[in-house]
Amino acid sequence: MVVDIRNTPPPPEWGVAISLDAVEALASRWADHTFELPRWDYDGLPTGLDDGSWYDLCVLACSVLACIWPPEGEKMWTVTYQGKQLDDAPAIFSCFSRRISDGRIDYGMFERLTAAEFFAGTGTLQLRDERWDRLAAVVDALKNQWDGAVRNLVAAGDHDALRIVELLVATIPGFDDAPETPLGKLPFYKLARLATAMMSAGGTTPFTRLDRLPVYPDYMLPLVLRHRGVLHYQAALAEAIDRRQLVPKESEWELAIRWATVYSGDQLANALRRHGAAVTTPALDYFLWESAVLGPEAGTMGEHHRTITLAY
Repeated sequence: MVVDIRNTPPPPEWGVAISLDAVEALASRWADHTFELPRWDYDGLPTGLDDGSWYDLCVLACSVLACIWPPEGEKMWTVTYQGKQLDDAPAIFSCFSRRISDGRIDYGMFERLTAAEFFAGTGTLQLRDERWDRLAAVVDALKNQWDGAVRNLVAAGDHDALRIVELLVATIPGFDDAPETPLGKLPFYKLARLATAMMSAGGTTPFTRLDRLPVYPDYMLPLVLRHRGVLHYQAALAEAIDRRQLVPKESEWELAIRWATVYSGDQLANALRRHGAAVTTPALDYFLWESAVLGPEAGTMGEHHRTITLAY
């Protein structure tokens, strides 16, 4: 059974509660805001790619776009690209960008290079070797399932965002992010949905039904939602997060945080629409993420939870 995490909150005994009063207050406060989709013009990304190469880049990069924060006491992983020191997602993107030749990604490099060479930088990149194995598996799947090109997957999905997510989940390793629980599967699919949105934004043909995708259950969105009073953690969970202790992968705590993020995202989007705002969940996701990472309050919202995983 697949749980409807968009319309049902997580069990409160898993450690996370949602304040619908806080949701309504935020909707009233943000009703006049203009919510826009990301342009995907970040540092680290190449320019001038055709659709096929852009799609390849999006799927390959998003397959390893997770868990980029450093272990406690170690330095953030950074990469030098085009004279800039990049970290977080731009650093991951730049690893691919600096290997692009003639506007193409050469799949053969994943056999010629090592993880240390491809992800060369300073600081600590967690799960580096696991990322490298993931990339090799993704390339093999693309060769075997899609004749070596993501554009064939996009064509099979008829540029429909929901269908493309389904195809990524079903055929590409690392995108099937739906943990099994006693209540059923929790369909998070963060990386598959992110890759789909990214492909749509940078390609010449925007995907249909992109507005039907939920917010992404990752690290930054629950941080913002907790800071805004939407998410409330049980005392033990709150203490663990505030002390930067690890939250075990697929524990009730971790699953509840991600589940509550998706549910709260839909509740907030619906409330904003009731207050007259024109907003989609992907645009709301970007607004919340940007406020935590790039906005004037970035770095002031407390700690995000820390889980060692390649799912997000």
